[in-house]
Amino acid sequence: MHAIGSLVFALTAFLLLCPGNPVLAVADELRAAKTAFQQKDYDTAVRLLSALIDASPTQITAYELRAVAQGYRGHPEEALADYDYLAKQGKRKTGLLQPVCLGLLTNLLAYDQDLVRGAAVTALAELGTSDTQAALTAALRDPSARVRTFALQAAGRMGRAATLPAVRAAAGDHDATVRMAALSALGLSKDLSVVETVRPGLIDKDPIVQLVAREALIRLNQPQSVQPFLAAARDFSPAVRGAAMGILGRLKDPSALSVLVLGLHDPDASVRSFAAGALGDLGTMSAVADLVEALSDPDPYVRNFAAVSLGRLNAKPSIAALWGAVKDSDSLVRLAAAEALVKLGEGVAALVIHELLKDPDYGVRSAALGAMARSEPSRAMALALEALNDPAPRVRVAAVQALGRIGAKAAIPYLRRALLDKDLTVRAFAAGHLGSVAAGRKPKGDN
Repeated sequence: MHAIGSLVFALTAFLLLCPGNPVLAVADELRAAKTAFQQKDYDTAVRLLSALIDASPTQITAYELRAVAQGYRGHPEEALADYDYLAKQGKRKTGLLQPVCLGLLTNLLAYDQDLVRGAAVTALAELGTSDTQAALTAALRDPSARVRTFALQAAGRMGRAATLPAVRAAAGDHDATVRMAALSALGLSKDLSVVETVRPGLIDKDPIVQLVAREALIRLNQPQSVQPFLAAARDFSPAVRGAAMGILGRLKDPSALSVLVLGLHDPDASVRSFAAGALGDLGTMSAVADLVEALSDPDPYVRNFAAVSLGRLNAKPSIAALWGAVKDSDSLVRLAAAEALVKLGEGVAALVIHELLKDPDYGVRSAALGAMARSEPSRAMALALEALNDPAPRVRVAAVQALGRIGAKAAIPYLRRALLDKDLTVRAFAAGHLGSVAAGRKPKGDN
């Protein structure tokens, strides 16, 4: 914890260099406070730091360290109170919000609900500082496979997949989903030192893990044939077929076009969805006509992915069909079509997105906020502020994410407010984005 350790050091040095300062009378409490903080006994650290502040109220560094300790205790109100006191004294340090937010996320990583821990580790990726390694490592060893998966994804986003031993160990996790996440993160690291960690995945007992391992090796510039993916796209298992098609799209191999187009007619709707999404990844205009046809698929998920892919392909010949999809019976299909139209230059389609912010389904409202942030960031700020009052936590999370990505420093007061939200998942994402914005970090993309 480099930044936090610096605070402790600064406090000690200040006291020792001021022989007339009354706080020297409680030097024993100072040393005990340092020890308690380093031993993660934050309750004791706060108590002792409070005694120091009572004895000498001008000790600015003591306020800073206490604010961070309050974060680790999971007390954002008290942490912000110390921050605001410093601001009133003309000592505001926006960078202080980052270690406070790290403390809050670390506290939430010990919460008893894996939903909260998963949100915390996902939000941790927004901070990206060297101080986050201990928290990330703890999440990588979480008892919940779901949380470990989120932690592996976060490690990949933070560029730490190849450097953390826990990520390499996860390639042998007992849970197949965790193994897939680990192999994917290692492949994206582009670090050749992980090749021998990835290679055993080729003989994994799970066929999808085998495919992910092969993809990872290709990304690590190891000689691998695309043929196994083409064969897997015809496997008897829909899950294997879908996974193979998703990988073929990401690899952007031209030989995959015919297989993916055929996948649009698969008897299993999930496979058709994978095929529609993969064609957007593949990036070839040759599939536009087939994707337009997929806008009439009986399954709404297929129609949704087809609309998204047409937008990604910048397929202007599909504009008329997408306007038809704006009238779809499914709200998420309407949203995907509207966002695709905005990408294609049909700005008026943003009105459809705006209308879907009022949809009775909270999932649609949250997705619409994300679409507005991507399509019309200048208008999304006001909409995100309004959504902070939405009754659904998921919508408030989407509002926080939008503010973190488009609001810059202007978002800080609102992210602070969300830090006190009654829902802990909202608090987690608020901490991640507040710490990131305060530190001036660039957004890392959607979670």
